[in-house]
Amino acid sequence: METEPILTREPCIAILGLGLMGASLALALRKRGYAGRLVAFARKETTRREALARGIVDEAYADPDAAVKDASLTVLCAPIRACVELAADVAPALRPGTLVTDVGSTKGWICRQMAGVLPSGAFVGSHPIAGSEKQGLEAASADLYENALTVVAAAADVPAEAVERVAALWRSAGSRTCRMEPEDHDRLLARTSHLPHVAAAALAKAIGRDSAEKVGAFCGTGFYDSTRVASGSIDMWNDVLMTNAPAVAEELRAFKLEVERVYDDLQAGRFGDVAQFLERARAARTELLKGRSR
Repeated sequence: METEPILTREPCIAILGLGLMGASLALALRKRGYAGRLVAFARKETTRREALARGIVDEAYADPDAAVKDASLTVLCAPIRACVELAADVAPALRPGTLVTDVGSTKGWICRQMAGVLPSGAFVGSHPIAGSEKQGLEAASADLYENALTVVAAAADVPAEAVERVAALWRSAGSRTCRMEPEDHDRLLARTSHLPHVAAAALAKAIGRDSAEKVGAFCGTGFYDSTRVASGSIDMWNDVLMTNAPAVAEELRAFKLEVERVYDDLQAGRFGDVAQFLERARAARTELLKGRSR
């Protein structure tokens, strides 16, 4: 099958972090015919060796400065706060005109922080809405971003050409793209991603509150489907919740009201209202799935 034309013209892309997201990006670009140089930074020697042996990148460095020195575009693939630290470390090594982006799940905080770390207009935030509870290079997939939606978010003073360069990167990896204001992104993702993660974590914790191994024998696929994301990276998700706390708290308030309402109905024996709750929930899920197919 023929691949779509490559849309990015970046001669050298540096990926700082070869976990699931970073390694998958490299694999996706290669699969779709990217002909430029792919270089990476990874802390672990075993990760660097494997990435080179598998041909995921052309060069892998233990020093992030060495990875970015020839790059025209650098992608930060680390937990959100670590991305800011990485950007500050490599800023002196970046060539003039080099763009920096990231893969984090919150955008407002990181865009504000990067304004004090990188030259004006050098950072464009991005969030590919794709991933897995699995972690590490071994979980990477060339198809992770295929037809996924990637949000590109940047401060108002960032040139449109820079935003388009970052969008082109993600289209080259198979994504669809859209632009949003950072704060709008964070409010929406608090509802669609961050709340579900907290809810899944709370559900796993409540069900496993005691005798977890014994109880687990009676858990069916519904439990595992509902709580899968609770197995995700602690560092990543702690950063997400820390950097988007107000919006997540507001969504948790809405969730709490729903739980309290059905709790009260059960306690009072209002089973007709419970049935209505279930019907409305099913209808809401049906409508949400229509959006997914767009």
